[in-house]
Amino acid sequence: MTRFLRRAVMLRLLVLVLTTIVASACAEVAFRWHVWRRFELKFPPWTDNLVRLPAPQVFELKPNATGVFPGGVDPTRTFPYRTNAHGLRDRDRSGKKLGTKRVLVIGDSYTWGYAVAEEEAYPQVAERLLKERGHPDIEVINGGVPDYNSRQERQLLERLLPVYEPDAVVLSYVMNDAEPSTALPTPPDETYRHANSWFLAELAEVANRHLFKRRVFETNKDTVSGAYLEGFASSSSKWKDSKQAMREMRDLCAAARIPFVVVILPDFTQDFGDRYGFQPIHDAVASWGRELNVPVHDLLIPLRGEDHQSLSVPWDGHPNAEAHRRLAEFLVGRILEAPGLSTDRHR
Repeated sequence: MTRFLRRAVMLRLLVLVLTTIVASACAEVAFRWHVWRRFELKFPPWTDNLVRLPAPQVFELKPNATGVFPGGVDPTRTFPYRTNAHGLRDRDRSGKKLGTKRVLVIGDSYTWGYAVAEEEAYPQVAERLLKERGHPDIEVINGGVPDYNSRQERQLLERLLPVYEPDAVVLSYVMNDAEPSTALPTPPDETYRHANSWFLAELAEVANRHLFKRRVFETNKDTVSGAYLEGFASSSSKWKDSKQAMREMRDLCAAARIPFVVVILPDFTQDFGDRYGFQPIHDAVASWGRELNVPVHDLLIPLRGEDHQSLSVPWDGHPNAEAHRRLAEFLVGRILEAPGLSTDRHR
């Protein structure tokens, strides 16, 4: 091949490469514009009592609001709720008084008390039990928000620490805490945060779903899955994100010089015996807690062998009032055992 032919071939290859790069860049820009436009168009003009926030928190509940939520299994069954000045399902609290100790419980709908009355949610029950047992100066604050995952809980914790000045923080970990939120449309920059190319990630997703009917290509797209165990695989970005959020929550508490404790809540729609399917998630969270050097309490252990149906709301699947009472009893025990939480006159 002559020098002229070699140069012609190289020039054509260069043009091909440059054309591919330009075309890919245009496709990426066009796809991102399309995704953002579709997100804005499908975002509801009304959000009931939800306030839209930037990722990763996505949303929060409106302050000083009242509303009605439907059940998860039977949406015709509803229950009322209200929020305080900070958007929590908790009573309004004045500034922290001298001698008062506060425990802030961070979690999702289990902690919030989905499908039960506000006074039946376990943080409220725990505060009431403490008062009945001679500890009126220990407050338990319900920092649960329905549909929150670990990343959202981390953002909420950072906001609430200076508001309530807690003396301890309890993170209630639930089986879907690594999954994306579904209460409102998720911003694209959150959905594609692990993908270098949104366009290629979407192509891989479409190929997996429609061509192969299974996961062949790694998409790096954060999508909701009912198969919670998949999100806790060692290679899963969902579990990595959840772990990082837990680490950051621990660090936020360490900076405030307060204890951070993790409590694992089991799935109340499953049998608590040998057929319980989420044990690997419990093991993964407990192992990570040990690596973080934070106390982890697994509530599946004391519930082993019990009838899960007697502890769940039949028209919803969340813990019922009796389950919340049991959770509150456990929480009170841990609070009274924790150094620094009991005031001098109760020691």
